[in-house]
Amino acid sequence: MVVGEDRQRYISFIIEGGKTDRKGMINAIRSEFSRDEYEEIEPWLTVFEGDRGIVRCDHKGKERCVEILNEIDIDNGKVKTIITSGTIKKAKKALKNHD
Repeated sequence: MVVGEDRQRYISFIIEGGKTDRKGMINAIRSEFSRDEYEEIEPWLTVFEGDRGIVRCDHKGKERCVEILNEIDIDNGKVKTIITSGTIKKAKKALKNHD
């Protein structure tokens, strides 16, 4: 168990109606965050396969990160968040079980 300021959250998401590659998703995430938000929340695309992925962020910025992810449009599609978890294991399980 991690104690202190460096707690992370893992946000599972899917892209509905659009397609992109890992680099395209990274660029979309970077373009949606302001510079200050990006430095504070520290979003990081941890997993990305096809139309699914997991973004890691700082626990204090979790709500804002979810809001921003849900606002992203990719190739006429939308990003939809599925679950936020404190462990990557649970986030991966949610991606696997989501249809």
